Amino acid sequence: MNSQTTHRFARTSQLVRPFRALLICALPIFGLSACVINSASSKGQLAQSVEGAKSVVVTTENGGVELIQDASATTMQISATIRCSADTIEKAEARVKATKLTAVRDADGRVRVAVEFPPHESAGAVDSMGSYSGSQDSASLVIRAASLDAIEVSTSNGRIDVGAFRGVAKLSTSNGAIEVKDHAGPVEARSTNGAIRASGVLAPIVAETSNGRIEISLAPAAQGDVNLETSNGSVSLELGAGWEGTVTADTSNGKIDLSGGEVAGKGDKKTMTIGDAAKAKAVIDTSNGRVTVRAATK
Repeated sequence: MNSQTTHRFARTSQLVRPFRALLICALPIFGLSACVINSASSKGQLAQSVEGAKSVVVTTENGGVELIQDASATTMQISATIRCSADTIEKAEARVKATKLTAVRDADGRVRVAVEFPPHESAGAVDSMGSYSGSQDSASLVIRAASLDAIEVSTSNGRIDVGAFRGVAKLSTSNGAIEVKDHAGPVEARSTNGAIRASGVLAPIVAETSNGRIEISLAPAAQGDVNLETSNGSVSLELGAGWEGTVTADTSNGKIDLSGGEVAGKGDKKTMTIGDAAKAKAVIDTSNGRVTVRAATK
């Protein structure tokens, strides 16, 4: 079977109904004319099925990504909800039709998934009536597979959800939350602006966000380094019964609450030792927020 399967485009009357948005702004104090942005948008669906998938790399410009572990799936099933905007509904519909969903599998079973939008029209100047036509495209992806040995997801703007796969998971979004459940492998999760949650996961784990809370709950057998950092938000960490090492917590503004080990320090910086202090490290840093760490009773 060809590693790049054909895609199909499905469009129903409900999906292509025009959506029109109107934005009006006026600055009478400065004697400036009002600016008006009119846009029409259209939706569509794209889908692909890929055999022999062992890992996945997902790249999308604007939209969420969800990876679902489905034991009944005999192939990797990819669906994309496409939304395109233009100054007329006809142009928006044309953009949807010209959008492509690609899924290319290499010899090692790695599938590269991407959405390719048609080129944008060059932006013109605001006309005499103060109107300006802009275009914003998005693609929300849902991927189902029975198993995957590695995952890499990158989106410019949207949340990421991953559940119950294996191997290294590298997840990044410019603006959106990240949630990982029951993943059996190292996790690297980074968001410019959004919360990060992971439960039932192994270590090592890295979670970094510029603005948002971090909530991590390790699986009982998890053992390895933990690095959690947020510029603005609370951090909570639950360590499983198998975890041993040293916890270091630092906050510029907030309370630090550590329990389940030998705690030292006070104020905005504390450490806690659990079992063999040299076995692993958990480093937690927030500029503004509470830090809570709970170690399971052995």
